Amino acid sequence: AINHMKKSLDFSLTDASLIIMAMTISQIVGVMMGWIIGDRYTKRFVAAACMFGHCFGMLLLTYADGWLMLYLFAVFHGVAWGLRGPFMQAIRADYFGRSSIGKIMGFSSMIVVVGQIGGPLIAGYLGDVTGNYTLGFTVLAALAGSGSILLLMANR
Repeated sequence: AINHMKKSLDFSLTDASLIIMAMTISQIVGVMMGWIIGDRYTKRFVAAACMFGHCFGMLLLTYADGWLMLYLFAVFHGVAWGLRGPFMQAIRADYFGRSSIGKIMGFSSMIVVVGQIGGPLIAGYLGDVTGNYTLGFTVLAALAGSGSILLLMANR
């Protein structure tokens, strides 16, 4: 994200870092929102909304033309990130029960690691091939959007 802001949007390192700081603060807000809405709404709907927030945030970052879109990216992506984490833990417990939670957490952690490693590799590779991050970030946004759809279809 910082490279994209520096190279494609001609932001200074300091300005790009302010956006990342805003995203981190938004993540904290997302975690606190989880305290408030944790048991009031269907968890998979909240998690699906979070994945859509990731998708929308990534598209805002990708096609940003100034500060406003970047701050909106920071808010959408950060809140979604902070809120989604605890909800995913709760969904795993609800769907698979306490007796299987260790296996499910171990297996799902491997999937998360693949995403954490694969996402930057995809964006970086496509950035190297195309000369900018537009395609890579759009692909990652589409993956997050598809995650939203899959969460909506999930059943116990």
